Amino acid sequence: MLFKKTIFPHLVCIVLSALLVYLLGYPLRVDRILLTYFSLIFFAHFTLGKFIFGFLFILAAIYFPTSYYYGSPNVAVISALLETNLDESSEYFSQLPPLLLVAPIFLILVFIFTFTKLQFPKINNKYFILFALAVCLYKPVKILCKSNANLPATFVIDNFKYPFFEFFTDLYTSIKIYTTEKQEQLEQIKYANTIPINSVSPKHKTYVIMIGESVRKDYMSAYGFKYDNTPFANHNASIIWDGLIAPAPNTQSSIPHFISQSVFIDDKKVTTQINNNIISIANAAGFETYWLSNQGRLGKMEITVPRIAAYSKHSFYTKKGEYNGKNSRGKHDTLLLPELDTILSTEQTRPRLIVMHLIGSHPHFCKRLEFDVQFNLNNKNISCYVSSIKETDDLIKATIESLQKHHEDYALVYFSDHGLAHTDNYQDLRHNASYQNSYQVPLIFFDSNRTQQQRINRTISGFQFVYLLSHWLGIELDVKHDYMQNELMDISEQNDIKIKDWQSNKLYQFDNLKKDPNPY
Repeated sequence: MLFKKTIFPHLVCIVLSALLVYLLGYPLRVDRILLTYFSLIFFAHFTLGKFIFGFLFILAAIYFPTSYYYGSPNVAVISALLETNLDESSEYFSQLPPLLLVAPIFLILVFIFTFTKLQFPKINNKYFILFALAVCLYKPVKILCKSNANLPATFVIDNFKYPFFEFFTDLYTSIKIYTTEKQEQLEQIKYANTIPINSVSPKHKTYVIMIGESVRKDYMSAYGFKYDNTPFANHNASIIWDGLIAPAPNTQSSIPHFISQSVFIDDKKVTTQINNNIISIANAAGFETYWLSNQGRLGKMEITVPRIAAYSKHSFYTKKGEYNGKNSRGKHDTLLLPELDTILSTEQTRPRLIVMHLIGSHPHFCKRLEFDVQFNLNNKNISCYVSSIKETDDLIKATIESLQKHHEDYALVYFSDHGLAHTDNYQDLRHNASYQNSYQVPLIFFDSNRTQQQRINRTISGFQFVYLLSHWLGIELDVKHDYMQNELMDISEQNDIKIKDWQSNKLYQFDNLKKDPNPY
């Protein structure tokens, strides 16, 4: 009797708490489980409390199939809800495992039974109540005590790990991000390219800009790495350029400067003129423009790049929300190839510019691999990294084979948005603004008119790279810059190169950064 009246209700509450956290898509943390448990034992014995908790648990059961694929509420969920049509919805439900269709119904019945029949425990012990409050406030207070700076008012919200509270807060935040960014994109594309175009004379019918992710050049055999992970580029590239310095050490800071006009302020700060980007320039020059992306369309991190992508006349995203959310599982860069093939199958009288934005070698590397690890460097993380670069080389090969299949007169350029630096005693690689290697990236050209491969060893900056890309497209802009006024082989070595970090628009000397040699 003691077990049934005293211990059993508490065990049920603990199980319910852990189950709730899982159903809503949050990691199973002790604080989340305890806070849910405390709320049940303090309030669920009231009739109103039972009704409210019963409703919320049923809501969690209904949300479970979504959390299984997308995680807790995020922009991907909101985007899926607001942008998915009837056909896509039918396809989504048809692909769900039968268990995910049955589980919510079963859970709803369990929750109805539990909250109507179970006698929830009553807690009147003041010491236990104080203990519960201490658990609730532990993390926010800890952060407050450790911080010397003024914390934003939202820090309590961000660190209060109560699942119901998190669920509705994340839902509200995601809706706000989605609506704000969609509106910003619509506003942004009202501003067209303002750089005058003097002439347009493309040498090829189709141009492809392939933007890689997190690849430092010294991990590619095309740049001397001893493991042969870029065999296609090694033998088929028209130009392998050694010396490109990325503007910044992370995607959202670097790509806008790579493909948009940079504006320098007193040689100490830099901003981007987003409307003067390679897509808007190509549009103004009469190109048909496409943006194919295996990165996020909208999210807390995906802001500036999608705004640039919105200028394209046609776009395709494999992910509707965050680049690295739960819905990114199993979505590899090869998913862009069918869409590319569809584009190339369509007759087009105008020249085409196709931008392919890859997830490439983004940490964590083993999650990026579509196939088995191809190299053994006696280190799992690094082996996966080297193998992910090989998969990108294979993707370049597949892209060019598709172009050739459709008898396209083409030119393709591949570069990476930024590199990485070693961490954990050379056991892993991560974003780090302090090292030169976080900025030293590959730049490789391919074209259908290739005769003999050329190697160029000159240091150049990724700032104003949009001029180089425009010239490569055959678009002459009314600007005075080495990238615009010279062919690739005639571009001069650049000295005094500056870079920016991801936290500000301040410029720093590249030569003053530390070096992080490749030990493999």
